[in-house]
Amino acid sequence: MSDEERVYLDGELHLTLETVARIYRVEVVWLREVYDRGLLGSGRPAQRTVCIAAARLDHVATVVRLRHLVGADVDALARALADAVAEL
Repeated sequence: MSDEERVYLDGELHLTLETVARIYRVEVVWLREVYDRGLLGSGRPAQRTVCIAAARLDHVATVVRLRHLVGADVDALARALADAVAEL
């Protein structure tokens, strides 16, 4: 992983969306749409892209697993996440 893919903001490691997409083997465009819908939590703009905290990778893994269950449709994914949160 190059230094451009890792960004430290306020002392916390963040990864670019492109790096996260490569880690989880999903399309960058799909991950950006998920991010834009607010389903990955907050991110930080950096170096012509968006970065998310490395501490959020468990959540990203959950989103990717749900994608395999409900498909790539971001609306269906949002409903599945809302249902999961409501059950807690």
